[in-house]
This record gives sequence, C-alpha cells and structure tokens, in this order.
Amino acid sequence: MKKIVYLLLILLFCYSIFFDLRVGTIPNHSLLQSKQTITTTSKNLPASEEIQVKSGDTVLGIVEQLNPHIQKPISEITKDFSLLNNGQAASSIRIGKSYKFPIYEQ
Repeated sequence: MKKIVYLLLILLFCYSIFFDLRVGTIPNHSLLQSKQTITTTSKNLPASEEIQVKSGDTVLGIVEQLNPHIQKPISEITKDFSLLNNGQAASSIRIGKSYKFPIYEQ
C-alpha cells in the first residue's frame, strides 16, 4: 500500500513540474489594467508603455507579454528598462508604482 501512495505522490509531483514548465503560473491580469500610453523616446531607446506593477509581476514577465516574440538578450532588456526609468534597476521595482517598459518592434 505504501508503494502505491509513493508512486501516486511521485506522479503528482512530476505532473506539477510539467504543468509549471508548459503553462506557467505567472498571472496575466496586470496588462489588462495598464495605462495605454505608448511613447517614443530618442533614437537610442525603444518605444515604451507605462504600466503599473502588480503583485507577482517582473520586468521580464511584463516585457515578454508586451513583446511575445522577443529575441533580445536579458542584459539589453534590463539596460533599456533602466534607461527608460532614470536609472531604476530592474530588480528593485515596487508593487503599485508605474514604470515604462520597452516595446521592441519586429
């Protein structure tokens, strides 16, 4: 009986890992409540959209939602975010504040 319980627990664990890798668990509701202001900046920076950060949001998560087929390195994304937000580090965003997130054209 213990072997069956262990087997079921291992299968449940494997399924949860598979689901998390395939579908993900990051909420997508934050972009629905964003401010729809798209601005263009100098020629060195990409266009941006100002979005209020919600609980569970990350800079990379929001940028990936704005740019579904993005092919930029993470270092460039975080550098552009910092330049658009007057030196604000991507790792120190705060819930409830609005930031400019880069929009990359295809």
